[in-house]
Amino acid sequence: MLDTILDCALDALKDGALSIPILFIAYYLMELLERSKRLDESVLHAYSAKAGPAIGGLLGVVPQCGISGAAATLFSTGAITVGTMLAVFFATSDEMLPIMLSSVTEKNGLGIGRIFGIVAAKAGLGILLGYLSDFLFGRFFTRKDIHSFCEREHCECEEEEGSALHAALVHTLKIAGMLIAVSFVLNLLLAKLDPAQLSGTILARPVAGAFLLALLGLIPNCSISVILTRAFLSGIIGLGGLFAGLLANAGIGMLVLFRSNRNMRENLAVVAIAYTLSAISGMLIGLFL
Repeated sequence: MLDTILDCALDALKDGALSIPILFIAYYLMELLERSKRLDESVLHAYSAKAGPAIGGLLGVVPQCGISGAAATLFSTGAITVGTMLAVFFATSDEMLPIMLSSVTEKNGLGIGRIFGIVAAKAGLGILLGYLSDFLFGRFFTRKDIHSFCEREHCECEEEEGSALHAALVHTLKIAGMLIAVSFVLNLLLAKLDPAQLSGTILARPVAGAFLLALLGLIPNCSISVILTRAFLSGIIGLGGLFAGLLANAGIGMLVLFRSNRNMRENLAVVAIAYTLSAISGMLIGLFL
């Protein structure tokens, strides 16, 4: 039991530490926007509506869970659209790529071509679903601004320019502390979940399985990508189930969103959109591929 607790704590610390650099960059950008006389979040938001989902989908494939957290932060300050944030969420794969690459030499491992085909398809779906989210739901999300965000966080955004680094660091450490604590609890809860336990269940079915695996994917923890990828490599779930679960799994993105954006109605709407589009995409892949 003690070994399990230590492993969970170390995994939580590792995930938190790996996310710090990306989150710091996002908060530092936020601070620079706050102080800029020529550029503000409305300008970035306008660009985001055009190219944001495409850029977000490409960035999301990088196996680094901090990118989804950075996207949630930028959305909460009004710098990017909901579709751009969701494009990152959909494309994010966390531990999928490293695990798949490590399986290449195994008897049942995937070939390099198929691995990168899956990664490319995930990025493409992230881009497509991101633009679709902006088109269908973008008008229902209120425009945000950095000033309101800083007032809620009680940071030093209004003080002298030299405090930008300090304020960004304060924001980052606040979020990182929350991420580590929540990740530790979730790691403990998921520690006993073995992919083999999914064998022979309804999760292997293309329709019902897609909707259930997308629900599993909503758990904001990097361990979910490990469980889903290993289940796929073991033949327990199919390609549709893998996509349903991993499209819905945004890593730490959802945690940061609920911490940074105080509009609970919007946060729940993001969860509903992510779940529905992920489940439907996985179901279609399972039925036709």
